[in-house]
Amino acid sequence: MPVTKYNIVKSSKAVKTPAYVKEIYGKIYENEKLSRFLDDERIVSLMTWGFQKRLVDDLVKEISTNSKVLQLGCTFGKQIEAVAEKIGAYGKYVIEDVCPQQLDRCRSKEIYQKISFRSHNAARSWTEKYDVVICYMLLHELPPTTKTKVINNALNSVEEGGKVIFVDYHNPSKWNLLRYLIKPFNRLYQPFAESMWKRDIETYAKDKECFLWRKKTYGGKMYQKLVAVRQIPNYEKPKAKDSFY
Repeated sequence: MPVTKYNIVKSSKAVKTPAYVKEIYGKIYENEKLSRFLDDERIVSLMTWGFQKRLVDDLVKEISTNSKVLQLGCTFGKQIEAVAEKIGAYGKYVIEDVCPQQLDRCRSKEIYQKISFRSHNAARSWTEKYDVVICYMLLHELPPTTKTKVINNALNSVEEGGKVIFVDYHNPSKWNLLRYLIKPFNRLYQPFAESMWKRDIETYAKDKECFLWRKKTYGGKMYQKLVAVRQIPNYEKPKAKDSFY
């Protein structure tokens, strides 16, 4: 008997793709053949200088089984499969993207956990709360204003004790020779990527003090995993009134 795929879950109505996405990344994200080629884990590993597996493994360690998880943006490689497997059959996994072609590509993956695919622009807020929000290799593609909105929308979407996991570029160490190869490439093909070198992610947060921040870097500080955990308020008990007696 054929094995049934369980990742076919209702999706929302398509939203308008932002102009900067079409202009800069449209040749990749709107091209089905090229997208499927780039979805090969071996290609993703080459594109990330061999750090893809380590980044995904460390991302998965942050997620508990049966969690309610939101991911902003579709990704290439096995990242989605790894997260889905960790969440398990009794958790909830929602993936949002503005590009319908990328949602279709991810919808066709051989994944045996239920995933809800939604057409949504992460720069626009939403009301639902999650245990974990994932932002994997997305921020470097966003212009500054959009980046601010996406980061704060993600932070506003976790419950007390919940976490937002950012995995993205970081400012490489000056002794890292790859720094001098990546810089001209980014200026040609990823015009917003260098902003990740100039400003830390947490500085975009409007309520930074409400979160506990921890960062780990990889490959001579070329990549980063930044985790923001929403702190549980420490409510002070009211002081007892002085006794009349």
